[in-house]
Parts: sequence; C-alpha cells; structure tokens
Amino acid sequence: MIYDYIIIGSGLGGLSAGLNLTLNSKKVLILEKNSLPGGATTTFKKGRFEFDTALYDLYNYGNSEHIGELQNIFNEYDLSIDGEVVPFNALINALDLKKPYEIKGNIEDFFIYLEHLKPGSITNLKKFLKVIKEIHDSILEIEKGVKVKNEYFLKYLDTNAYDALIDIGISKEIIPYLSFLWIQLGSPLNKLSFIDYAEFMYKIIFKKRVVLNIKNMELIFNMVNKYRDKHGKIIFNAEVVNINKNKDYVLVETKDQKEYKCKHLICDLMPRYVYKDLLKATPEINKLENARTIGANSLVVYLGLNKDCKTLGLKHYKYYNFNNLNSIINIKSMNSFYHSTFEAIVPNVVNEDVSPKNTTIMVLKTDYYGDAWAKVNKSNYHKLKEDLANNLIEQFERYFNIELKAYIEEIEIVTPFAFEKLTNNINGSMYGYMRKGYDNSINRLVSYEDEKDPNISFVGGSSLFGNGADNAIKSGYFITNKLLNKDDF
Repeated sequence: MIYDYIIIGSGLGGLSAGLNLTLNSKKVLILEKNSLPGGATTTFKKGRFEFDTALYDLYNYGNSEHIGELQNIFNEYDLSIDGEVVPFNALINALDLKKPYEIKGNIEDFFIYLEHLKPGSITNLKKFLKVIKEIHDSILEIEKGVKVKNEYFLKYLDTNAYDALIDIGISKEIIPYLSFLWIQLGSPLNKLSFIDYAEFMYKIIFKKRVVLNIKNMELIFNMVNKYRDKHGKIIFNAEVVNINKNKDYVLVETKDQKEYKCKHLICDLMPRYVYKDLLKATPEINKLENARTIGANSLVVYLGLNKDCKTLGLKHYKYYNFNNLNSIINIKSMNSFYHSTFEAIVPNVVNEDVSPKNTTIMVLKTDYYGDAWAKVNKSNYHKLKEDLANNLIEQFERYFNIELKAYIEEIEIVTPFAFEKLTNNINGSMYGYMRKGYDNSINRLVSYEDEKDPNISFVGGSSLFGNGADNAIKSGYFITNKLLNKDDF
C-alpha cells in the first residue's frame, strides 16, 4: 500500500497535519517512536500528582473580541478546548533591580506602570501597539500570498527587536521591562527578529492568553481520536531509522525493519536531524540547513508540593528571574550551568484543580546556550542534574522569599538528554531554531517554495513559525493546506 502521506512524529504539528489531511480524505499514516502521542506535549504521573510537561498557555487562540488563528483551526477540526482567558499575572526579578516588579491585569495597566518608570513614554508605547498590529496584518497577507506594502513591515523586516524598539521611540530604560518575554522566544533582543517579536507581542496583548483547564494528554487524545475518526492510522513504538526517495514514492523504514511507502512525507522533527541521520542528504541541503542556529536547551524541574499555593505564598501564575533585565547582557551568563535566569509556573494560581486538594504544582525551567551539556557524561550526569535542580530551587526561595524545600512531596528533573531522547531534537533544544533576523518566520515563509523538498515537508516547532504550541499546530495546518492546494493525487 502507498499512503498519500506519512507523518513522522505525533507532536502537535504532526497531529494537526494529520487532522487536516484526513479531513480532506487523504490516506494518512502517522509513525510515532514513543508509546504515547504528543511528543514534548504530554502528561506524566508521579505519586498523586499529574504533571503537564509543556503546554500551559495558548497565545493564538483568541477571545470574543479577537478570534485567534488557532480557534479557527480548531473549529475546522471540530475540536473544542476547555480553557479560559486570564489576565497576565507575573512577578519579575533581576539581580540588577532593587526589588521585583509585578505585571497584573491588562496592557493598559502595564503601560501605566511603564509611564510611571519613564514619564512621557505613553505616546511611543501607543505607537508600538500600532506597529505590531500592522505587522500582524501584514503577516496574514503574506500567508495568503498577497504582496505587502505596509511601511512598518517593510522597514523592520530585517531589523532586530532592540533596534526597532529604539527606532519606534521606546526609551532604553524601559525596553528591558517591556521585553522580558524574550526568554520565551529563546533569543536576546539584539538577535531576535522584530517581526517575530512583534507577532508574539500582538498575540499577548490583543488576543490575550488562554489557559487550559484540561491536561495536555486530554487535548492530545482528542486530536488523535478525531484523526482516527476520519480513518487516519497511527502506529506507536515505530521509530523511523531511514528514509529513501525515488521518482515514484518515499520509502520509510522503522527500527523493527518494517517499510512504509508514501507519495509525500511530513516530518514533525527538527530538519537537521532528518537530513543528517535519516535521509543522509546532499552537501548542498546540509549546508543550507546548517546555516541556521539551534536554540537553547533546558533543565526542567517538576515539583509536587504538599501545601496549597496560598499557604505557600505563591500568588503569581508565573515568576521570572534574570541575571540582568537587559537580555543582551543577560544571555552572556547562560553559557554556564550555574546562572540565575529561570522561570517558574504555578498552574494552581489559575486552576486549583490541577493537583489534589491542598497541594500545589510548580514547574521550574532554566535555559542554556552553547555546549555546556556536551561535556556531561555518565559519570557526572546524575549528580549534576540533582545539583542543578537543587540550585534552581534554592535560587527561587532566595529571590522570591518563598520556602519550597520543606514542602516537596514529589520531584522530577528533565534534562536536555531526556528531551532529545523523547523528540530527537538536536542537543535537546526545546526552542528549535533561534529566530534571528536572517532566519525569521517571514524569511522562512518567503523562501519556502525555493527551499522546499518536493517530497518532504516539515511541521512543528522547528518549522516555519518557530517554537511554541500555537506555532506547531498552525504549521501543521498551514503546510498541509499548501500541499492540498497543489495536490494532484
């Protein structure tokens, strides 16, 4: 049997692609190397706690005033989610600040705070809102194949976020406060494409943030069941080890020596891994792929605490700590294991039912750039990960004056090695590729037709739109629509 499409990987991108293809009556097979679907987006149990690994917020789902692309995609898939729009609620600290500052409520409240920090800022902050909205509108036009003439989009297309903010008139004093979320995009402001930064901020400000009231795996299995309802096939424990192409089909071989054929292959995998380890691509393709920069890798510590968050003094949904609030300075310290940049999520602040009564779940995450983990081996791995987790917990206690250690009932530590084993991402990167000026989502989109392989496409956090659950789902929908529009099967 020759399938219309085979999809390697059942992460959010792969499942989204599979759903769209089966809804269009294509014969589709998903091959998943693990025993469960979801990739990095999963749920695991430890003791009496259920921990979600990755997905906590959806930034592109939208609300009643601004319908997000994700909501429209889910409507097409006949999927609904149990989630709610919640105000921003974060506490931010940096070692160069006298005290932490908090962001609560909507953007108007935050802008008032910034105006208080730097009187006279409000005019250019309003201009910033206008710029990011026009850039968002331009991105939608490009995705539809429309030629863009917007002044701001053309002006800032190849500009980094820091230079663009200066040009808009945002003062150097408040840029670090406005842009602390660079950490979720994985690139400092002087490297980060302003186009990608503007689109992310547009989602945050206008579409708000939707927090899920369901576990990761409930969403994943909802997608799998919809896919199967449309006669899509999925095989678990089917690790792909080799890909061969000829003029008639693509041949995919799994570790158990089974072979599957398709007319077109879709990979929910990092392209560099596919070209290097599975396809053994030509030097020309490898050269193009290696021009991109792999993003940071991460250590994540999952804590099950035996007190409720109010008793513990955890009032904020998210906590951020930086060596320096200036991202350009801060990132220099993140090449070493022991630095002070981390973020924490407390899901119970939004939904107290995510853990048993009178308990709290906390997720601590810190990122590393460079090759620090390349020097780790079996002899020092276990001690190192425990030392790093302990250091991370102690730093949270120290900088936010909240005791954790005495209340830890369960702990799980996930390193880049574990993430690489789960997803095959090179170096265990959770960010895919860094979104630099020359490799932003628009440049990827514009060059898509010229660079794409006629038989292989990529979806997920390492593809066109960058990391994040929203972008992974969107990529599966967007790429398959392009394929369906040209499909002559």
